[in-house]
Amino acid sequence: MSGTRHGAQAELLALWESAVTRPPIGRALVLAVAGGADPRTVADLPVGRRDEFVMALRERWFGAGFDCVVDCPECAAELELGLRPEDIRRETPSAVVDSAGYRAITSRDLLAAARAEDPRRELLSRCVPEGGDGVEMLAALDPQADVLVELDCAVCGFAWSAPFDIGGYLWAEMDADARRLLSEVHVLASAYGWSEAEVLAVGPARRRRYLEMVAS
Repeated sequence: MSGTRHGAQAELLALWESAVTRPPIGRALVLAVAGGADPRTVADLPVGRRDEFVMALRERWFGAGFDCVVDCPECAAELELGLRPEDIRRETPSAVVDSAGYRAITSRDLLAAARAEDPRRELLSRCVPEGGDGVEMLAALDPQADVLVELDCAVCGFAWSAPFDIGGYLWAEMDADARRLLSEVHVLASAYGWSEAEVLAVGPARRRRYLEMVAS
């Protein structure tokens, strides 16, 4: 994972603070709005469309590539791989509701399901017409909502499909960067009496040197 681009560090900390206490669905909504989604309608977008905005934010802050580490489910070997945007982008159908009455799942649906005694039944009741057969049709309606990446192990040759969650991936990067930045602010503010804004205004090379001098 690469670090946040310097000019976005203050914005990242503000966004991290607004999202850190939220559950994953709420966090994805915050990230999508930061990526350009309309806050008034983002909860009613198909999940795949919401994630396109999350992807836009991720590319703006961290670039286009994805460095991933996965464990082979067969031999447990740790594998490193690099994904490109085209590896995880899927064609998103233009229709939110198909001709049979199936409706693409939204974040609002997921939030309602999370509060329900039977989440699966709640989700199907909201998105599947009476008498419909459910999950497969919903997946076909919004492929971007459930991205699977085809992998094969370089050690044992085992092949499998692994899910890729852009919201979870971006949040892991943001959380790591935010905690590192807060640590740097704490060290330099304590040593020099600078404010957070003053620390963040110092370029990465000079900031590293200041941190080295404080530590020496």
